Amino acid sequence: MSALVLNSQAPGRRVDPYWKRMVCGDRAGLALRADYRACLAAAVRECGFQNLRQHGMFHDDMFVWYKKDAPFNFQYLFSNYDYYLSLGLRPFVELSFLPTWLASNNNTVFSVKCAACPPSDYDAWHRLVHATVKALVARYGLDEVRSWHFEPWNEPDIAFWKGTQAQYFELYRRSVDAVKSVDASLRIGGPATSNFVPGPDGAYEPKWVEAFMTFCATNHLPVDFVSTHPYPTDFPFDDATQKHRRVVRGRDATLTDLRRLRSLMDAGPFPQAAVHCNEWGSSPAPRDGCHDHLFSGTFLLENLLRCKGLADSLARWVFCDVSEEAPPGESEFHGGWGLLTVHGIRKPAFHAYAFLNRVGETLQHEGDGYAVFRSARGWQVLLFNHHHYANAEASWDTAADAERMIGPGTARAFDLALEGLPPRVRVTRHRVDHAQGWALPAWQAMGSPDWPTAAQLERLHQAAAPAQTVRTEQTLAGALRLEERLDALAMLLIEIDPV
Repeated sequence: MSALVLNSQAPGRRVDPYWKRMVCGDRAGLALRADYRACLAAAVRECGFQNLRQHGMFHDDMFVWYKKDAPFNFQYLFSNYDYYLSLGLRPFVELSFLPTWLASNNNTVFSVKCAACPPSDYDAWHRLVHATVKALVARYGLDEVRSWHFEPWNEPDIAFWKGTQAQYFELYRRSVDAVKSVDASLRIGGPATSNFVPGPDGAYEPKWVEAFMTFCATNHLPVDFVSTHPYPTDFPFDDATQKHRRVVRGRDATLTDLRRLRSLMDAGPFPQAAVHCNEWGSSPAPRDGCHDHLFSGTFLLENLLRCKGLADSLARWVFCDVSEEAPPGESEFHGGWGLLTVHGIRKPAFHAYAFLNRVGETLQHEGDGYAVFRSARGWQVLLFNHHHYANAEASWDTAADAERMIGPGTARAFDLALEGLPPRVRVTRHRVDHAQGWALPAWQAMGSPDWPTAAQLERLHQAAAPAQTVRTEQTLAGALRLEERLDALAMLLIEIDPV
């Protein structure tokens, strides 16, 4: 078989590394925990994430305004933000949820019962937001806070908001005034809505985005960014059965959704607004065995590379399994959203982001399952062998269910020749597949202990490390032949540096 010949000196094009612009992290109150912070530090260090979005900065457990007659208390909020900034991580400030005393009804979400409804007093909400933003500017400086984003609420189109669209728009209007009255250059946007849904013609559309932009344009309200959550699955409520059903879409769902969103933005009243898809992953399910699987890693690589230029961020929900939306995870591997388990075991999805963090910003070549980047130090070749669900109707409730849903796939051979290289190069290979860089099989082999001992955790950390080989090679007239066989759902990063 002849190799695909690629020129290492091709000019290429600069690619915005939007995949590391933002990551999500469940609820603000959890960030006071040491295990959460340890996982976050690892994610920032190895994956390069730049902004963090969380729910619940005003929930009762943060004590910002826990009683109507109490003074504001920013102790916990400052503790979190001090830590994020020490890592080089900026807050993407989701203004949510309500202190219980400010709720207009008894609707709550999550196991910790966050108040999820319009405020009973919009003047009080304005006071809360204004005081918080003013305190943040006083502590961190106006120049710093100008680089942040403020986003009123989360997914007001579903259970997170037992109210109307008009009430959410009023919340946005009052939030704009509260934020911009501190400084007009501070950035604010929305509507932070959930999954795309089929429109009248069957094509999927982002919820509330057009109505939100129309409302803001009509009322002369700024929109510095538009945000929405394009998961390629959904859990719509079926009125006939009174149950939630699961909708799993095709392999191109994320690409299709982001193209549609981009077209709406370009034709709308705020074409210069940034686009932040600030919750995303293969599914929004808090228990999905696919999250712990190799599948999640190649899913990320394929979609993040295909969707370049369509959004300013496409943020994974969430970076670790320290999570309480549903009750906390029942075991080390329980299908949680995280890139890391509660004890910091790196999943294949973590390695996908870590690989992307090591590539340069010049993309020279790309095709089905491969991409060649150049940086100041050398070249990086990403190879991956992704396939979509073999049985989308299967369950993902357990690891065994996920295996049946994903299916076995097939191995794939790559044969690339990179020309124009120096005579001698150092070639470093980082491989993740069924045998290396994936700790779930090792955990299963030790009997799937719910909470591994210290010795078992050490073995799992070792199993989670990608296989690495380093060789110095002579090129043949400046050409290096890369013949690689990847098992189904395997990932390989090859770094080529001059010697």
